[in-house]
Amino acid sequence: MMVDNNGVSSEHNNNSSSSGGLGALDIKRTKELDSLLKLEDVYESQSECTRREEVLGELNEMLQDWIRTRSLSKGHPDESIRCNLYTFGSYRLGVHGPAADIDSLVIGPKHIDRAEDFFGFEEDDFEGSFYDYMRKHEGTEKIVAVPDAVVPELKTEFRGFEIDVAYCSLPGYSNVPLDLDVLSAKILHGLDDAGVKSLAGCRVADSLLKLVTNHSEYRIALRALRLWAARRGVYSNVVGFFGGVNLAILVARVCQLYPNASASMLVYSFFQIWDNWVWTTPVMLTSLDIAPKDQIPGLRHWDERVNKPERYQLMKIITPAYPAQNSTFNVSSSTLEVLKREFKRGKIVTGKVLIGEAKWTDVWSDVQFFAKYKTYLQLIITADNEEDFKKWEGWVGSRLKNLVQGVETFSEGAMMAHPGVKKFYDPEKDKEVHCNVFFGLFPNPSTTGGDAREKKKINLNPAIENFQMTVGNYIDRATGSVNWKPGMGVQIKLLRKKDIPSWALPEGGKYEESAFELVGVPGTQPAPPAETTTTTTNNNSNKRAREEEKEEIKEEVKEGKTEENGDKKEASSLPVPRLAPSVVQKEVEEEKEVVVYPYASKEFINTWSNWKIYKSNEFKFNYRTLQSEQAALKKLSNESDNEAHAVESIESAMANGWKGIYPQKIITNGKQSNKNGLSYSTEFQEELARKIQS
Repeated sequence: MMVDNNGVSSEHNNNSSSSGGLGALDIKRTKELDSLLKLEDVYESQSECTRREEVLGELNEMLQDWIRTRSLSKGHPDESIRCNLYTFGSYRLGVHGPAADIDSLVIGPKHIDRAEDFFGFEEDDFEGSFYDYMRKHEGTEKIVAVPDAVVPELKTEFRGFEIDVAYCSLPGYSNVPLDLDVLSAKILHGLDDAGVKSLAGCRVADSLLKLVTNHSEYRIALRALRLWAARRGVYSNVVGFFGGVNLAILVARVCQLYPNASASMLVYSFFQIWDNWVWTTPVMLTSLDIAPKDQIPGLRHWDERVNKPERYQLMKIITPAYPAQNSTFNVSSSTLEVLKREFKRGKIVTGKVLIGEAKWTDVWSDVQFFAKYKTYLQLIITADNEEDFKKWEGWVGSRLKNLVQGVETFSEGAMMAHPGVKKFYDPEKDKEVHCNVFFGLFPNPSTTGGDAREKKKINLNPAIENFQMTVGNYIDRATGSVNWKPGMGVQIKLLRKKDIPSWALPEGGKYEESAFELVGVPGTQPAPPAETTTTTTNNNSNKRAREEEKEEIKEEVKEGKTEENGDKKEASSLPVPRLAPSVVQKEVEEEKEVVVYPYASKEFINTWSNWKIYKSNEFKFNYRTLQSEQAALKKLSNESDNEAHAVESIESAMANGWKGIYPQKIITNGKQSNKNGLSYSTEFQEELARKIQS
């Protein structure tokens, strides 16, 4: 939606439910749902909505004034030169709440450049840039330029509202028409990657509203499901859960399937459909086929029929605007398992809502995160001052998905991690320079089986050290300068459920009893409604629960020992980037040997893991023993010249649909680079020798 000087059309603020063609019961349920949402404070007041539009109108006036002044300084005196201001995200879709930020995009003419004109240069003190214009405006309370982000933007607080402003100049336009069609593929010609990504937000939002017919019911349902995702702890795209776009697409697909359904039935159908969905099947609102005349050379368009690696993405929710992208590429095996459980729970609860055995508030009741698992990882993120902490916290937060993947990879798929999306603060420490994040650990349901008494040890130390090295490599992508400063650190502790700090638990230290809360590892069925049969049954259940608790304590994570001196440590509690040896082990079943990789980098280990998934999915092949996988790694290393060659060979095999890996010999000075003898590193050979001797 484009903004004019009077603000934004209030079309998307009309949230009343349309009753045309709906039954009386549907209308009643939807009104009840909408009333409860208003009590949950997900709507903003009419006065705030009006003020938001006025602020956007003022911002648009500022942009028009700046674009004419800047154009004149660059030899373009035409007074009719203009730019367009568009909104996207939750505000464009009409589902924003009070104090929500506004995502916006400025589309300008070709002679106004993003780097030079919009952001400006520090050596010139940003003179003449829009950044300079805004920071000097009386209404600007805060402004931060983020020119090296995936979508470069200005993050501002203007007249009490948080507004993110991105910029894109159109190479084919000397002036931007007022009626510019942002959905036209023509405007993508000549854009750089940042420009395409900047336009994607507007194009996706407009496409969604174009593909959905009943906007009022869509918005009520989407508001309810955004609240559900936030309360159930699955609303964080950065760690591999849902973001606003993912949910908007899923709800839009339900609307396409049931165009005349009420909002209450859309919410019910949402869980019915996605609980039963096979996630290797893409969720699409429109066809992937693009007419040749609309295709832009060089743009990567998501299409698993053409790009084979995209077939192995775990969850595929495809954006409806060209070039299509998978909006859930961050989803891991762990977060997918958690999402599946929440879909299952939602299906059960909404079904009971419709028959009067549950309330809508049960659908979005707060998740009982610290009651679900036996063990947790606690991440303590710290810095020396507030400014450093804000930057450091953002950087570490953007890499939390690496820890999830590390737990999966280094446990060989036996262990999963549920990242908590809420931050906690120790009341005895300064809130401005620290925060705590928790991960729940649970066994992979697809690999759990056999004799439960059989003991195994899973060493999570490599996953933790790999994560710490990743976050320790904190550099500026634009300049290559090191951003890490002394005092920035991440401590990681392994906790039993009973050792969770009291300040992280609800008041009183216990959660309220819920008939619909799934407790335990994913796959556990929900607790039955609070109907009991006999006292004897309850006593037996309590006895069994006590016995199970004793067994859980026996199987708890035991604190590891360092290989150097055998002294006990609570867990890995290391500042970044300096690392010390630490071992985090979980006694699950019998001590488990692990494969020794010829190259210990994260890139190689992840590539090898993808190769195993590829072999399993494409050819139903799995390495039956540790020895067979070790032999395959040895063969690959023996036939490869170095790590990069090995990774390239694996990726080539997957891209070509081969059953095996066939490294191509590198030609050096007209000769093939052949290797004689073993290709393992010294550390690798020593590790193999140690294992053989033991």
